[in-house]
Amino acid sequence: MKRGTAALLALGLLAAGCTPAAVTTKAKTATPTPQPLLAHFERYIGAYRVTGGPTFVVNGFGHLLNLKDSYIRQLYPTAQADRFTVGPSFAIPAPKQADVVFRMTAGRPDQMTFAPVKGAAVVATRLQFKETNVQVASGDAILAGTITEPLTPGPHPGIVIIHGSEPGQRIFYGVWVGLYASLGLTVLAYDKRGNGESTGRYPGEYPTESSLDIYAADAAAVLRFLSRWPGVDPKRVGFHGGSQGGWTVPLAIQRFHAPAAFAIIVSGPAVSVDQQGVWASFSGSSTTLPGLSESEMDAQVRAVRSTGYDPGPVLKTIKQPMLWLNGAVDRQVPTSVSSAILRSFNHPNWDIEILPGVDHGLFENPSGLEPDESKATRLAAGLWDLIAAWLATSSN
Repeated sequence: MKRGTAALLALGLLAAGCTPAAVTTKAKTATPTPQPLLAHFERYIGAYRVTGGPTFVVNGFGHLLNLKDSYIRQLYPTAQADRFTVGPSFAIPAPKQADVVFRMTAGRPDQMTFAPVKGAAVVATRLQFKETNVQVASGDAILAGTITEPLTPGPHPGIVIIHGSEPGQRIFYGVWVGLYASLGLTVLAYDKRGNGESTGRYPGEYPTESSLDIYAADAAAVLRFLSRWPGVDPKRVGFHGGSQGGWTVPLAIQRFHAPAAFAIIVSGPAVSVDQQGVWASFSGSSTTLPGLSESEMDAQVRAVRSTGYDPGPVLKTIKQPMLWLNGAVDRQVPTSVSSAILRSFNHPNWDIEILPGVDHGLFENPSGLEPDESKATRLAAGLWDLIAAWLATSSN
């Protein structure tokens, strides 16, 4: 499935110009999808906290997210350096609703001022983390990544960010890195093999069992690397997987013996590749409203005879705590069917959350269609508090 803004998932956050964040049902090519130019926003990536107030996160696509209320906007450049504006909704620039100004010190921002057209301005200080570029060997590839560490005393829990189907680079995942690092975790985000600074052959976006095996082996290698990193508690290292990462992460744990203590899966499928493809086809991959009722679509998905990868046998064996977060109006993943499958395993340490009115990219978007994401004003309400609370009990 082709996705645009879903690179927020892949937040990317979210999981994205335009990048696929889940799976494609027809593509057979291994040619990477062209990516947007990110250099304009790269310098601003980070987490910014208002004293006694919210934390803002900026990613490489220029998405500004308030972790307190899930407010999200695209930053629009102005004629003045380091000054941007935001509009009334995610990707609608006018009328201007606020100015966002970054104060630069030695070429990097140390402060962000958010000044709404109506209301008082707030000043947020950039949170300081230690960032280390690393290389991880996995099979015939060298995976380039960045470890982001809190400066508080350790040992810290750790988390590895696993891609969706896009030819992902670590810069895509700034929202997730900022979120987890601000919660006290050490985070490792890496360039998918054959992309960015990582070597190796890019297997392509279509989720064959062979390509999923490659990505799962890479994920397991990266998690082992992070578990040995100084200052990380090896017994508290887990995965974050977005979209297609919902297939990759369990494979990494079960088939490649990744020593994960927990996993968070966002917009991930528990259905087979064939079932997911049928579900996505009902909406033209999130572009048009389906002509069938949800119950009719669910019945057709359940009736699919799968010939491709089916995660069921792997998911049944997973013992680690897992948090599954799926939108109720996801047009790429059949949330109702997937949730029923997950609950059928009766894993007592799994939490399965369905987010009302939320789409595949985690936007509050009643239609679930990608073209309507530009009009959304926030991501799922309460999402960040839910993740923080779950981690406080499940990663300790």
